[in-house]
Amino acid sequence: MLNKTSSLTLVCMAALSGVPAAAQNAPIIRQGVVEVGGFVGASYGIDKTRIMGGGNVVYSLTRTFMPFVELSYFPGIGRSESVTGVPGAVETWSIPLTDFNAGFHVRIPIPKSRIIPYGVVSAGMIHTPQREVSATFTDPASGQVITVPPFEVNASTNFAVSGGAGLRYYATERLGFRAEFKAYRPTGAYPNMFYRVTGGFFYQF
Repeated sequence: MLNKTSSLTLVCMAALSGVPAAAQNAPIIRQGVVEVGGFVGASYGIDKTRIMGGGNVVYSLTRTFMPFVELSYFPGIGRSESVTGVPGAVETWSIPLTDFNAGFHVRIPIPKSRIIPYGVVSAGMIHTPQREVSATFTDPASGQVITVPPFEVNASTNFAVSGGAGLRYYATERLGFRAEFKAYRPTGAYPNMFYRVTGGFFYQF
């Protein structure tokens, strides 16, 4: 019985001595550090999913509140408008967008966890370049898909708000990975909402 008790005591002491080491392996959510990151993902407008990418700079003002600036490029976002002279028909096309926005992440620290969830809120400007596009629409009477002759879309820059949520995974104290979902609500002539899902890395200085 004494040997069993001694063995159990040794096991408990070993387990307790391992707690500080395990705690040290968990990331320290620090304030006052600059984080840079890049990401790629998929965007979805009114028609189909397309690849996109970008990067951002984040500053941890506190352990939870993190202001950031971000630049994203969308090779194609769906647009739509009613077809003149064809009641009920809506023509669609796609056009590239460049998005510059600023906002903040709200980090939710979880003790001893390398996975940290966060929310994101931002606002900024979306730029649409001038270019020639081709649109299509479905004729409500016949169900036939009709291609519209190419037409010019003027350049524009419009205000947009966006928001979403994500997860940070800390591989080390400085290097990690992020996954994020974000929804955009632009203003201007084409206020259609669009969305993006991204994944990428970050590095904290």
